[in-house]
Amino acid sequence: MSDILSLFNLTFLVFTVLLFLRAAYHKVSDFTEFQGFVADYELVPEPLVKPVAAFLAAAEAGLVLLMLVPATRTLGLVAAALLLAGYGMAIMVNLRRGRRQVECGCGGAPQLLSGSLIARNLVLALVALSPALTGIPEHFNSQELIAAIVAALTLSAFYALFEQANANHQAIRTR
Repeated sequence: MSDILSLFNLTFLVFTVLLFLRAAYHKVSDFTEFQGFVADYELVPEPLVKPVAAFLAAAEAGLVLLMLVPATRTLGLVAAALLLAGYGMAIMVNLRRGRRQVECGCGGAPQLLSGSLIARNLVLALVALSPALTGIPEHFNSQELIAAIVAALTLSAFYALFEQANANHQAIRTR
């Protein structure tokens, strides 16, 4: 792997894996709370809240595994992008209903539904799609892997800062 696009794609892959690991952990670590987030969106009937919540947590964990295996990596990345787009659609449906006082349930800093979360999910979906569409070599050397991991961890830190800044902005705006 020698060109810069391949290194970016490897970075985006590692970032997307970290994002979904964090998301799955968030859902599983407090499954009762996550069920409450699913219920708050009011998109599924009450009897289906627990199975849908379990499916989403399992899907996110499964996507991590798909993205880690070279033979299923593209499928995992495309499915991750579709899931992120689906979450964005769920947010948009609730915003169109005028339901802005719903916590997104995204993990990390608590955030109410907003247009910025839709934009965030669109960007994250594009980040996941980039390596799926332009490809990641199956083999790369240790320096490239280390560089991609460091870059992905840096992106993850910036992502966490964005999430916290967005939550702070919402808190200040609602005072």
